[in-house]
Amino acid sequence: MSKAYIPKALRQKVATQARFRCGYCLTREVVSGTPMKFDHIIPEGLNGPTNEDDLWLACALCNAFKGERIRAFDSVTGEMVTLFNPRLQKWVEHFG
Repeated sequence: MSKAYIPKALRQKVATQARFRCGYCLTREVVSGTPMKFDHIIPEGLNGPTNEDDLWLACALCNAFKGERIRAFDSVTGEMVTLFNPRLQKWVEHFG
């Protein structure tokens, strides 16, 4: 969960842009049964800003799994790769 204050208008704007669903698993908030978290795409611990470009919605499970990471080991290529960015990448192209 974000330590920084996120103004109500910005929370509403990001939630609307995300269509009230997790940017990583696409689960809708109404299906998850719990409110979505506001995820810093670049985590606050890595100096990610609290602004529209760095915020997206994440369900509690995806948010906890991602944590403070921006990269992960790809077991197929054997390389470190940048994690999916729901603001810049298309889900179906990345995961499909």
